Amino acid sequence: MREQRREPLRIAVWRQAWNGIAIAPECLAAVDRTARLCRELGHEVVEAPLPDLDYSGFVRAHGTVLATNIVLAVQARLAALGRDLRDDDLEPVIRDGLSIGRGLSSTQYVDSINRFHAIGRAIESAMTGVDLVLTPTLAQLPAVLGDLALEGGFWAFREKVSRYATFLAVINASGQPAASLPLDWTAAGVPVASQLIGHFGREDQILRLAAELERAAPWAGRQILLP
Repeated sequence: MREQRREPLRIAVWRQAWNGIAIAPECLAAVDRTARLCRELGHEVVEAPLPDLDYSGFVRAHGTVLATNIVLAVQARLAALGRDLRDDDLEPVIRDGLSIGRGLSSTQYVDSINRFHAIGRAIESAMTGVDLVLTPTLAQLPAVLGDLALEGGFWAFREKVSRYATFLAVINASGQPAASLPLDWTAAGVPVASQLIGHFGREDQILRLAAELERAAPWAGRQILLP
């Protein structure tokens, strides 16, 4: 059976990160390769600016919601165990987050959720005129084991993560559907992914393009080379 012909998609590319966060050359190269594959598949690829949003405020809001959830998760687990918290139950970052979460107000939580909704509206508005957005998945190469250990303070850890998983965290908060595709690899055998972001309710467009890209550059047989 002949495959039904589909209309080409219009894809925007974001090559910068908020707050001047540096993006590794390898991550940008992966975006370039993905964009090139999209063009070869007949899609239109255009450069586009980042949506205007308060990224520092988002990082704070994200941490606030996470700290609140730490409180709920710890309380539920202790209730199930029928005991109090022990000194060795939690890693340092999570214990600090628990302390921060216990001190948060309902007003702070609601303000954080409202910021998430505002980010979703800002990104959806920035996507006017395009079907999908292409970004790096991570701002840096995949972290070495231990680089993101849960040691130290909660807010310092959240800041570190915000400079690493910049595009992932924002989309988790906004609610847009997205997919991460390992289409590029470094010379050392490390996978470098690109992210596709879609409109609310348009997972079909992401799945369509992801399937086309996987057929054009399959990765199922690739192996990560460890030192």
